[in-house]
Amino acid sequence: MKDAAGFLKNKRVALVYGGFSSERKVALMAVPAVEEALKALKLKYIKFDLNEKSRKKVFTFIEKEKIDVVFLMLHGKFGEDGTIQGGLDLMGVPYIGSGTLASAVAVDKAVSKIIMLQKGIPTPAFETLRRGETAKMHPPVVIKPVDGGSTIGIAIVKKKSALKKALKDAFKYSETVISEKYVSGTEITVPVFEDRALEIIEIIPKTSFYDYEAKYAKGMSEHIIPARLDRKTYRKAQALAEKVHRDLGLSSFSRVDIIVGRNGRLNVLEVNNLPGLTGTSLLPEAAKLAGIDFKALVAKMLHGAFRKNV
Repeated sequence: MKDAAGFLKNKRVALVYGGFSSERKVALMAVPAVEEALKALKLKYIKFDLNEKSRKKVFTFIEKEKIDVVFLMLHGKFGEDGTIQGGLDLMGVPYIGSGTLASAVAVDKAVSKIIMLQKGIPTPAFETLRRGETAKMHPPVVIKPVDGGSTIGIAIVKKKSALKKALKDAFKYSETVISEKYVSGTEITVPVFEDRALEIIEIIPKTSFYDYEAKYAKGMSEHIIPARLDRKTYRKAQALAEKVHRDLGLSSFSRVDIIVGRNGRLNVLEVNNLPGLTGTSLLPEAAKLAGIDFKALVAKMLHGAFRKNV
């Protein structure tokens, strides 16, 4: 961490946070912790609240303030889908996380699943639906907005009578929705940092599934780390997460969500290219077990921005 902090000593950092997607609230949750880390690292930083009114000013701000690197605290549309990444690439300004194309691919659940299937990565069967189209898959299925996150707009549908409402709710957040075969089992997540899998986290939600409340309300889910898997399945899940990270073109860090079914069968649900950094977030938890505290995590993310290929 000393090398990362030393390298960043004279760099001007922009903390671009918030965004204007349905996940703005989630992005805001992590700002205090990241800001505290930047202060502890004694870095020169300036904040920019990206919202509907300020969206046209963000690149002017970065140029005017002579920013050297951007710490992105954004989720969902216009934040982790390659939009702001593309603008920063044009400016030649480094930023944390993956590049433009990889970000666009990872955030699109349909496109990322198609690539996974082509690469031989196990993922539940699915169909893509546009507004007005009828679902062909029979329940139980999981309905998801194609480019959303934080489980917003997601529903597990066990009866055909509930399908219409679930689709209607999902279409509030995206013009495209996927209907994915429901796969039961143990839910795990594999954080990847500096392109290597960290310890696996087993998630036990206190709600019906790992929904918004379970993710962000303290005490609403239990995280077991390392996950209670046999050694062979554990290593296989880590290798699979690294393959997903690599095959989707991601860089620096990500988080891969997996269901472990019967006989240790693995199914990749989705990948998060800008994982959360809140008090209940999973990447910082796994990093801490690897001896990387939150301050060091932030420093390494910023340092990695200068080393990745965009």
